[in-house]
Amino acid sequence: MKKIGLIIGAVIVLVSCKKEYDTPPLTPIPETPAITIDSLRDWQNSVGGLISIDQELSVHGIITMDETDGNIYKNVYKFDTNNIKNKNATGAINVRILSGGGLYQGDSVRVYLKGTVLNKYNGILQLDSVDVDNNVVKLDSDVDFAPLVTTIDQITPAIESQLVKLENVQFVAYEVGNTYADKDGLQSVNILLEDCSGNTIIVRTSGYASFADELIASGNGSLTAIASHFNGTELQLYIRAFDEINMTGARCPGIVFTKTFDDDLLLSGGWSEIKVTGTTAWETSSAGGAATPYASISNWNGSVNVLTENWLISPSIDLTSYSAPTLSFENAKNYSGPALEVLISTNYVSGLPATGTWTNLTPVLSTGAWAWVNSGDLSLSAYIQSNVHIAFKYTGTASDGSTWEIDNIKIKG
Repeated sequence: MKKIGLIIGAVIVLVSCKKEYDTPPLTPIPETPAITIDSLRDWQNSVGGLISIDQELSVHGIITMDETDGNIYKNVYKFDTNNIKNKNATGAINVRILSGGGLYQGDSVRVYLKGTVLNKYNGILQLDSVDVDNNVVKLDSDVDFAPLVTTIDQITPAIESQLVKLENVQFVAYEVGNTYADKDGLQSVNILLEDCSGNTIIVRTSGYASFADELIASGNGSLTAIASHFNGTELQLYIRAFDEINMTGARCPGIVFTKTFDDDLLLSGGWSEIKVTGTTAWETSSAGGAATPYASISNWNGSVNVLTENWLISPSIDLTSYSAPTLSFENAKNYSGPALEVLISTNYVSGLPATGTWTNLTPVLSTGAWAWVNSGDLSLSAYIQSNVHIAFKYTGTASDGSTWEIDNIKIKG
């Protein structure tokens, strides 16, 4: 009993000696004048560069995409509540938070701007260094917000960071069977979305997305995503949630094969270059202020014209699943010289072009002065086979030679 008494006494002493820590006082986030996201955009455009905000200001908005599905990290997208009725206003912004979590789709929030940073990253307006605890007041949750229903050809940098919904769209045929991203390698992947008029846009998905290893939807339907771009040129979409990919309908005729050179790589995708005569090479270029790269060739070496025959040949293309495929491409030229030839083969495999049988197609070609023209839709109905190659044959003599440029090569089925 003495021992028990001693133990009880010791416990009482310990409890009575336990230090009581003060609860730190909560510092309320100040109520400040509110400005719009449009105003932030105008401010950044007028001042430029990185702007550390030290003014007592706030901006209101609704969180339209959060980190839940893993396609973005320490990022959310927010739409200005003042612009909900005006869907065409540039009222959305990418918000970069210091630590993940705390903000969710449908949250109506006020962001206290003092201590944050306004900047552009790859051309996208960002509100950076936002501390959820010290900069954000949550006003409401689960707020309904309807996306802007639009079309691929209407998406421009002017609606960057806005939530959009596209209908009657599908992923291009050659993407079907792949996954949305490289989950094992944790690498982001660009896949191509199209509509039934032939317009296309990139859908970019992170290897960390919860749906990265899901098979790409094979049908036609709708997609809800955030509209974005890369430095004002390469338009992109970010999928908000896997269940917003609703593509189970019948496909419309679409792109079977494409080569845009936007990756600035001449031979990506299985293309080959065969120099039959001379050393003149095809190359990618953005000369002339082009928004994206294209392929170009000239036999002028800076001093003289060089005798040249050079073939740029596509990989093997399987057209057996299509009833009326067509080929189209953009082209431009300058200077005098032989015309660019466009040919097709169903028995070429590899190596010198002479190992296959080639037939000339009859595209519309540029007449010069660097004027870009569309080739028109060239019927490939006579070549519905499993081993089809398209070739662009450039020739130049020792006394003349044009500069030819090609881009946006597409086969639709």
